[in-house]
Amino acid sequence: MNEFLKLLSSHPLIADMVMAGVLVLCLTTSVIYAIAFAQGRSISFGLLRSVGSPKPVYRIPRIYSRTNLPTRRRMQNPVVDRGTMLHSSSGQTYRVLSAFYGGANATLYKAENQDVNTVIAKIYWRGLAPNSPPWELFQREQRTAEILRHRNIASTLDRGLRLGYPFTILEYLGGGTLRDWLSTHHSLPGRDIFSIASQVADAIDYAHSQGVIHRDIKPGNILFESNTNGRIALSDFGIAAILGAVERNITAAAGEFFGSPGYLAPELIEGYQPTTATDVYSFGIVIYEMIANVVPFDEYRDVLAIIRAKVEKDAPNIHLFKPDVPIEIATRLEAVLSRDPQIWPVTAHAVLNGLAQSFTALRSTA
Repeated sequence: MNEFLKLLSSHPLIADMVMAGVLVLCLTTSVIYAIAFAQGRSISFGLLRSVGSPKPVYRIPRIYSRTNLPTRRRMQNPVVDRGTMLHSSSGQTYRVLSAFYGGANATLYKAENQDVNTVIAKIYWRGLAPNSPPWELFQREQRTAEILRHRNIASTLDRGLRLGYPFTILEYLGGGTLRDWLSTHHSLPGRDIFSIASQVADAIDYAHSQGVIHRDIKPGNILFESNTNGRIALSDFGIAAILGAVERNITAAAGEFFGSPGYLAPELIEGYQPTTATDVYSFGIVIYEMIANVVPFDEYRDVLAIIRAKVEKDAPNIHLFKPDVPIEIATRLEAVLSRDPQIWPVTAHAVLNGLAQSFTALRSTA
């Protein structure tokens, strides 16, 4: 250390460079802290890395079940942990029990209210600065929750703020998601497929009647109250478009598509505004997957390849994956997933009209 000080005293130019470097480092650190503080984040300097915008709980791919998911991939929001108390705008208090699902903008936690009833706490892990795209998404979800009240739509119960992170309290349905079921059972009787699809269609058509387009219909957003024979509820209207509202062009913000590529309608990929047909297409993909246990273009592992295929090709006929599907179902799905808007069903229920007996005759998926 003494030698270093002697070097600095005998070389003023080197001393000035060192001081300038220290000043830049201090200034940079101050800016990072200021930004993190403004967005409700925390900073860790293990290797000068921010942990305020953590990766959400890992989305479980189809090849994993919840029991064999690698432990190192289970990640949680550092500002919320087991036992954290959430204080809502209504004055209610909710205690976090565990994290169980993560998405692009938020992490879902199982929690309990003051009456020890189980609920879901959806905590947004991005800094939601006013007028930013994430803030707009959050505001849309709140407006949508005020509009939609339906048996087959999961209810939003409360909301609040935790250290700069907004959260909403949602109805808890304990039967898991359709994604969980498809990932672990690989078998679904035709009558159950029709029951699930009918209830989801009720939710979609009701939302459309209220001027709301979901835009992200997929198995992970379809919840079971108990099992496949019970009540079904559509959830997560976080990226919903409200018809008649002033639209901001945030669909491709930061180079990302909002929605899941496998279920995304081709017209959205091409830059058109979402319509009710957007949800009907995604609904058709969900039915296709429940029957065939595969999503069209699933052979393309790269997201860009999937997107390109959707724009350039019609979805493959379901008989390629399940030859014994009744022709009436195969023909209807072909129309739903066609790139030709002239043959699209107008509503979600139009996808199912007249097919009850065909689904009853459909054998369990294998």
